[in-house]
Order: sequence, then C-alpha cells, then structure tokens
Amino acid sequence: MNDYIAYLAEWGDNGLDFTPPGRRSDQSGPVSTHFIVTAITLRKEQLHEAESQVEAVRQRFFQTGAIESASVGSDDKLRRSILEQLLTVPFQIFALVVDKRELRGEGFYHKSSFYKFLHGLADRELYRSFPNLELVAGRHGDERFMQGFVQYVHDRHVPTLFNQASFRFVNSQASVLVQTADFVAGTLARCYDETVLSPERTSFVQLLRPKLLTLKYWPDVFTPVVAQSIPEQTNYNAGLAELCVGLGQDFLHRKLASRSPQEVDQVTCLQYLLFHFRHVDPSRYISSRELMAHMGERRGNSPTLHYFQTRVIAPLRDAGVIIASSTKGYKIPSCESDLYDFINHSNTIIQPLLSRIRKCRERIRLATGGAIDLLDREEYANLNQLLTDPPLTELDTGK
Repeated sequence: MNDYIAYLAEWGDNGLDFTPPGRRSDQSGPVSTHFIVTAITLRKEQLHEAESQVEAVRQRFFQTGAIESASVGSDDKLRRSILEQLLTVPFQIFALVVDKRELRGEGFYHKSSFYKFLHGLADRELYRSFPNLELVAGRHGDERFMQGFVQYVHDRHVPTLFNQASFRFVNSQASVLVQTADFVAGTLARCYDETVLSPERTSFVQLLRPKLLTLKYWPDVFTPVVAQSIPEQTNYNAGLAELCVGLGQDFLHRKLASRSPQEVDQVTCLQYLLFHFRHVDPSRYISSRELMAHMGERRGNSPTLHYFQTRVIAPLRDAGVIIASSTKGYKIPSCESDLYDFINHSNTIIQPLLSRIRKCRERIRLATGGAIDLLDREEYANLNQLLTDPPLTELDTGK
C-alpha cells in the first residue's frame, strides 16, 4: 500500500533565453534562471495532524486567503516568520533545483524535451526514496510540467502488488499542503534564482535544513549558489575538499539506482553529509544521532548505532569515500586537520585493541610454553606482523 504521500509544486518557467528583458525582441518579463520542484512528504497516518497545523498557520498569516509565496514576495522577514511556523509541522521536504542556464543543446528549446528531462530527474529522485508513493499536485496556472509528470509516472510505475505508486490532482485552494509545497518552492527560488535572489538566502537554507530529506541540485557542481563561504582559515585545502566531494559524488552516481536497503541508507547518509558541506557549513561535524534521525525519516524507523557504524559508515569508507570523524561526529573533510581528526580518533580505538591482543597473546604463549600462539594462523598474518616485536638485529644497530 501507499505508506507515504507527497504534495508537489513547481516554480519557474521553461524559457531559455536569458537575454535581459530590455534587449529582447519580445516584451515579456525576465526568464527564471532555475526550475524548482518541491514535494512535501509525510506518512499518511500524519496527514490529519499536518493539515490541522498548516491550516492554523494559514489562518494566522493569510486569513481567508491561500498560503502563497508570491503574495509574500520580497518580504523576507514575513517569509521567515511563516517558515518558522510551517517547519514545526510533521513533514519532510524533497527539492530538485535545476539551473536552466546549464541546459545545453537545441533540443531543450522544445518544451516537450525540456519537461521530459525534468520529469526524469524528479521521478528518479522521488521514487528511489519512496517506491510506494502517492503524489498529489494542485491544478493551477500552467500545468504542463505536472500533466506531463502524471503520464511519465503512469508509464514508468505500473501499479503492482508491491509497488503502488499513484498520482492525482486536487484544487490548490483546497489543499493547504499543496500550498505549503508552493511556499517552499518559492522560498528556494529566493535562494537560487537570479531574478528573485534574496540577501537572506543562506539563512533560509539553514532554516529549511532540518526538514530536507533531499536537495538535488543539477548540474552537480562543487559550489552551489547558496553555499556558505568557506571559513577563512589558513589550513583550508581547496584541492583536498574538492577531491573528497568528488569521491562522494562518484559513489552516489554508482549507487543512486540501487534498491538494496543498506545501499539506500548509505546514499541517504552521504547525501546529507554532502548537503551540509556544500550548502550549510563545511566545517561542522554532524552527530551520529542527527544522521541516524535523518535516515529514520526516510526509512520509517531509526537504525541502531551498530548498524549505522558497520553497515553505513564502514561500507562508505570501504568504497573509497573519505569521511572524517571525531567525538563530535562525521563530516566531509575540508582540510588536513579533519583527516587527522579521523586518524587520531581511530588511533584511540586501534591502539588499545592492539595492546589487549598483544597482552593476551603473550600470556597464553607464556602459560603454554610457546605451544599456543593465537596469531599463528594464515588469516591473522597482517595482525601478526603488526604485533611482532622488531628483530633483535634492528634493536642492536639502533634502527
């Protein structure tokens, strides 16, 4: 059955002529630089509670009208107040932000190709996270994106016993959650789109951060528009940071289509780490609890700490993703000190373990007159080499 429901909205247009309005032959207004798709996702069992809370926000700030980003416009103080209230409601946010200026090729000037490309991006991200998802969109304005998305979903997700994906339209004026999706889309436009860019864009992203299940930015560049400036520290290493982000992106590109529960959890965790690095604060460590809570929002239940460490973080590192860790949590490294945090933290665990194994081995060998050497097995060859005392010849020569 459909466990989750998502309310969709979009912001932007299909125009690709970014010539300033005064220089264009037509008299139309500015063309959006970005196209944004948002989805407010929640469990169906939370639907009544969420609608009641959002309705209270609507009555407080919009009285008899609908929750509309356009009506708030550039009043960022009011927008922030509304967001602070909306973000207490039990939902999560999916967002796709496409920089239209990076769409190359004549084909994109045809509206059908433009929308088909967007449909593919939105479909891949949403249904990777929620295979059994009911999508709800509002009927308003230019519905070409949503109408086409309905057909795209229908063609690609034929309902079966195990996959109950569906899509329906509702009256936007009657659905406060569709209105909420519209408000979030408009807020993200204030963060990314050059035509409505806000000086408060970084604070908006910070505010939205706890609710963001996924913020997919296309194309996948190293420095998105709203990324905070890198801390002005002499030890910041741009080359190292770019390498670590690139290795993380390589893993995501390989595993995004995976349906394996463990690999989905790994992708979810890594996306969150990369999001923080690129959009929030590249110097901040994220606690295990916060990462596990984020994974829990997507999978429906929080993983155990043991599962998180052995089935999520460890396989990511085994796959070549570089993740720094310390007692403060985990992060994508941005400087050498982050890497030494990982080495030092690991050293506090490894050295005591090696010491205990060495003592156990020595006592057993002594008690048995050397008859039993616990590390005298092929599978312990590397460990044996680590714990074997240096040859006497090296000690004698001072090497």
